[in-house]
Amino acid sequence: MNSPVLRWPLHAVPVIRVAGLFPLDERNFKTTYRHDTHALHLHEYAGAIRMDRHRFALRPGDVTVSVSRGNTQYDLPRPGHHWCVHFCPVKAHGPVTALPWHVSLASQRNYLADRMAEIAWLHNQPRRPIAQARAALLLQDLLLLIAGLAAHAPRARRSDAAIDKLIALLEERFAEPWIVPQLAETVGLTQDHMARCFRQRLGQTIPRYLLQRRVAHARQLLEITDLPVNRIAARVGMPDAQHFNKQFRRLTGLSPSAARSARSGKS
Repeated sequence: MNSPVLRWPLHAVPVIRVAGLFPLDERNFKTTYRHDTHALHLHEYAGAIRMDRHRFALRPGDVTVSVSRGNTQYDLPRPGHHWCVHFCPVKAHGPVTALPWHVSLASQRNYLADRMAEIAWLHNQPRRPIAQARAALLLQDLLLLIAGLAAHAPRARRSDAAIDKLIALLEERFAEPWIVPQLAETVGLTQDHMARCFRQRLGQTIPRYLLQRRVAHARQLLEITDLPVNRIAARVGMPDAQHFNKQFRRLTGLSPSAARSARSGKS
């Protein structure tokens, strides 16, 4: 799935409401943010963001545009900070540019952070309308820059970044009940393109990779803990013990109990 976009008039100078560097410690998408402004964010943390029905993985250097009156939620494994500028909606008369709701611009991260910091500093100068007007012009330039970077990024580069996100996601959260459509939406690719790029990168399908990751962790738990097999199965995301036993034997050639016995030296 391609990222949705905000269509912003090319010649519109944005009116800034809020600008600065703000902390964030939201977990599990519990808090919903909804504003009457658009919001440009430069994220300095890893995690995930849900914007209306779209969900994206986040890495430092990712940029998002939250649209006015949309719902935004976060899930961060640890607290972090993001640069944020809220600006007022305008009617889209004349030529427009497309601002993606989410784009990875890690290679431009330092430059973008410097521009966001400059905008925030100028905007927050009390009783200095000239400084605030300068901040608005800088934001206009920044929005056009981001749109241009997103539009001209090579498709292969976007795909590589998306597959990097996917691999990291499966490594960290392999026990969750992922399905391919959900993964495709999370990393911002179509299902077919994601599957093709993943197979080219790792030489196997996503379900096969996820199964191997679960079985590998299960085997480790069998070797270093005395947890019952059914609890290990549930812990690695395979709560059906019969299915777990079948898949474990298929990949390792041993039953879970035999794998544990072999490690302990029992017959």
